[in-house]
Parts: sequence; C-alpha cells; structure tokens
Amino acid sequence: MEIYFANVVEDLIVTALLVGVVFAYARDSQGRFGARVVLGGVIAAAVASVIMAVMKQNTALIATGDWNMGIFVVSLVVAVVAFVCAVLARVMGKGAKGAASGQAGGGASPVLRVIVLFAFTLFMALRIFYMLPDVINYPANFGISVDNLVSTDFAYRIIGYIAGIAVAVVACVAVAKAYKALNHRMMGLATGIVIAIICVVQTVSLVQILIARRIVKAGTDLYSAAFSITTWTSNNAVVFTMLVLVVFAVLSIYVIALSLRDDEPYANPAEHRKLRAKWRNRRRWAICVLVCILISMLTVTVVKDYANRGPELSPSEECEVRDGNVYVSLEQVADGHLHRFTYTTEAGVELENGKTTQGGVGVRFIVIKKPGSSAYGIGLDACEICGETGYYERDGQVVCKLCDVVMNINTIGFKGGCNPIPVEYSIADGYIVFPTDGLSQYEKTFK
Repeated sequence: MEIYFANVVEDLIVTALLVGVVFAYARDSQGRFGARVVLGGVIAAAVASVIMAVMKQNTALIATGDWNMGIFVVSLVVAVVAFVCAVLARVMGKGAKGAASGQAGGGASPVLRVIVLFAFTLFMALRIFYMLPDVINYPANFGISVDNLVSTDFAYRIIGYIAGIAVAVVACVAVAKAYKALNHRMMGLATGIVIAIICVVQTVSLVQILIARRIVKAGTDLYSAAFSITTWTSNNAVVFTMLVLVVFAVLSIYVIALSLRDDEPYANPAEHRKLRAKWRNRRRWAICVLVCILISMLTVTVVKDYANRGPELSPSEECEVRDGNVYVSLEQVADGHLHRFTYTTEAGVELENGKTTQGGVGVRFIVIKKPGSSAYGIGLDACEICGETGYYERDGQVVCKLCDVVMNINTIGFKGGCNPIPVEYSIADGYIVFPTDGLSQYEKTFK
C-alpha cells in the first residue's frame, strides 16, 4: 500500500498544485472566461491521458521516448512565450497612464493577458498529459499480479492508490480556493516559479533522452557536463518537488496571515460578518493546503524510503561448489518454499562472451518447487526491470522486494516482466547443477 501511495503522491502533487494555482490565476485575470479555459484544458488533458494510458497498456504503438521528447520541447516553448508575454504585460501595465489602481494587470494589453492565460493553460495540460497516463495504469500493473482480485493485497494497493489521488485532488481544490486571497501579481509569480522548476526538470529529462539516443555524443565536453547534471538531477529529483512544496507552503502561510487581519472597511455589522466569513473560509482552505503539503513532504521522504526499503531478504543457504559447477540438493529445496543461494565469482575467468570476470561478486539465485508439480522455478535473485533488489516469500507467494509485484510461481524460470532472470542449469543425481561460467555472466547485475 505504502509504495503506491508514495508513487502517486510523488507523481501528481506538483501537477495538482500547478492546476490549482493556474485556475486561481485565470479566474482572477479573466474571470469566468479564464476559469472555463483552464477547466477545458484539464478535461482535454485528462481525456487524452486516458487514451494514452490505454494505448500504452494494450498496444506497441506508443514510443514513450518520442512522446516525452515532444512534450518537453513544446512545454519549454510555451513556457518561454508565457514568461515573455507576462513581462511585456507587466511593463506595459506600469507604463500605461490612467490604469485603475488594483485592477488585475493594470493597463496591460488585454491581448497579452489572454496569451499568458492560454500559455499557462497549455503548459498545465501538457504536464497532466505527461504525468497522468502512468498513474492511470498503476492498477493494471498491480491488478494482474494477484491470483484473486478479492484479496487483502489487492485491497491495500487500491487503498494506497486512491489515497494518493485524493491527496492530490484535495491539494488542487484547496489551492484554487485559498489563493483567491492573493493579488494578481503574486498568483502570476507563484505560477511562474512552479513552471520554471518544472522546466528545469523537464530540460534535464530531455537531455537524458538525447544522451540515450546518442544525439549528444560520448567523449565530448558537452557529454561530460550533461551526464553529470542529469545524473545529479535524477538522484535528487525529490529536491525539486520539495522546492515547489516550500513555495506553496510559504504562500499558504501568507494567506493565513492575511486572514487574521481585520482592517477592511465595512458599512455595517452584516457586511463585517460577511468579510470575516470570507477570510475564515480562505484560512481553512490555506490550512488544508498546508496539511496536504506536509503529507506530501513526509510521503516523498519518510514514507517512500520506508516503502522502498521493504522486508529483509532471507540469508543465502549453503551450496556445494566443485568441478566448475554449483550443486543444490533437491532434498534441500523440496518443501515448496523460496530458497536463496549465492555464488561468489572468481577473478580472471574468461567467459564464453569473451569477457573476463572481475571476481569477488556474489551472484544470487533462487529456487522454489512449483506447487503440485515436480518442476522447479529457478532464476537469478534479480529481474530486468527492478535489478538486484531480489525476491522474498510472503504467505506462500514470491514477491518482488522493489515493486511489490507478486510472481506467478509457475512462470518463474521464463523470461519477461518482473520474473527472475532465467539461468542455465540441469538436474542430475539428485542435484540441481549450475555451471559457474553461466552464473559469472551476471556479475554486472549484482555490482
């Protein structure tokens, strides 16, 4: 449950806050027209995300890298247009004579304000389209991994998934409600800061795609700099999420401070009560934003770390190494439970692929007798998706430690998905026999 809650919150919280502040900005800038534009952008992006999620899950037509690259490029162009027009609108507003004091945008060109509104909305829609399809597909990924959908495991995952979406939705609505208290300039500044932070992350992701496709060629100074920056950003992605959360926390505290003031003019006690009710409502929504931010901060740090840590793997059992093979007794693994073994590679051994072993690397592999059969599920204690994190046994099921996917024991030994990587073996004279050369090929998997 925790891992899906953490993943959904981490994926959606920044997008949710962006949608909320863009909606507040649009409503303040263009009234009902602005609110409808943003709402239309959200609906269009959500529909497109559902279509994309279905196509990703059921077809091979979607090249994710190509789509992401297109989204990043268009988003960056849109952000530049928005910032340029916003600056021009601000300059024109200051220079215009006779602009109404306190009016949204002052004397700025209405055309520029509309361009900024549509640019912010398009950027927001592209962000939704980038983040939402994978979140929509989460249930498909964990639903197929349980034998019975009416189970505690499935219920916990659904609860975590829905709770993560709920935090994002509540944060979005709370921002839209609370930030009515901010003036036009502050809402535009908040929107600009969030978009700028997202642009930094997306630019780095774009560079990663260019490196992977060798458009940025290895061996150059540009490659070295780009590789260092992208590596640091990928390893510290949570820093950028925390920056956005801090910005919204500060704004929410500011709204709460504004709500405590009681110096607005009023004509009669009834109008005074109305003003106090208005600010009380905004204060409550601001507090709600702070609560969502606190939950998100704890989720992307403490909860995610706890969820990814997972249960401890059982220790490796003894096996016999002789004559260039590793021997595991059939009697030792006949109980139907998961058994883990480790072969430590020797240095300087030349393999069939022409490579030489480094030595001293513990290559882990697992063995489990398949239910109602004399066959065995055998493979590395690692998969092609999650790497060397390994598997553990829970309630008679084999579970991936990293992604919490439950393996179908009958498919262990076959390639694909989160299944253990198959290894070469044979059965003879009451032993499962693993050639050491075959195990040594996987040194890099366990480094």
